[in-house]
Amino acid sequence: MSVMNVYLARHGETEFNRNNQIQGRGIDASLNETGIRQAHAIADYLKAQRINRIFSSSLQRSQQTAKVIASYFDLGVEPHRDLDEMNFGVLEGRPISEISEDLELLHNTWKSGNIDFASEEGESPNAVLQRAHNRINQINREQQHSNLLFVLHGRLIRILLSHWLKYGLSAMHRVPHSNGALYQLKWDGQTFEPVFIHKTDHLKNVEVEG
Repeated sequence: MSVMNVYLARHGETEFNRNNQIQGRGIDASLNETGIRQAHAIADYLKAQRINRIFSSSLQRSQQTAKVIASYFDLGVEPHRDLDEMNFGVLEGRPISEISEDLELLHNTWKSGNIDFASEEGESPNAVLQRAHNRINQINREQQHSNLLFVLHGRLIRILLSHWLKYGLSAMHRVPHSNGALYQLKWDGQTFEPVFIHKTDHLKNVEVEG
């Protein structure tokens, strides 16, 4: 198998992001105006690349971002529920300031190596990895000689990259993420090699509003 380029993009901003409320799989928020501008900025950067297929989660914020990008390439968007964000259970929709202790417990437990731990009614990092990695692995193997873009979510990107780059899920906090950020990896059929992680310079002219 020849080397493929795999691009990841985090979706654009939503009002939940702007207001520091946790989203997760159960919150299906749409992009706000900043998020739409971020999607166009991603597309402007990627239009110089040869993108063959574009995949997203089933959630609005991911699909909307992907559709803006796809319009630059005259492509469709292929959504998959397996690529949805982590389910944070009872924490979803709440201001991060109100659940800081709950989030600290999650993060510390995961960092300690217990990657099967989940919030109440939520998913564990290991469960998210299994569904998303298996789907992407299947897509990669079906799309040889292609350059693929996956428009995903912050926690999911941390989970996938920590696994692909062999940090381990307990070290996923090492992977930075922000709305509209880009990642590029090369995949040779066995391993991922990073080209860039958390590229944001394409967004420098986006944040013109508070």
